[in-house]
Amino acid sequence: MSTLIYYFIPEDGEKENMNIFIISKDYKDIKLKDIKENFPLKGEFYFRFKFEFQSKDVWIDFSNENANLPKYKGEIIMKVTRINNNIYNDNNNN
Repeated sequence: MSTLIYYFIPEDGEKENMNIFIISKDYKDIKLKDIKENFPLKGEFYFRFKFEFQSKDVWIDFSNENANLPKYKGEIIMKVTRINNNIYNDNNNN
């Protein structure tokens, strides 16, 4: 089974306009390490996950790579922050 992972990167001017990638696992089995291994962009990123808590939409951070990720209305939705932008500067470091 495959799962669609939804994400946006606010620093890129995206305001919850979702990008998508696929992980070949059931959504119940996806861990943070799976997100990091399958994320389609190069570089270093910080991942926050959307979920509902006490009838409010909130974002949660995870450091345990083996923890089960929260779902928001049955889907994995991430807000992604770039930690390292060196991929943009590689050609300028000659």
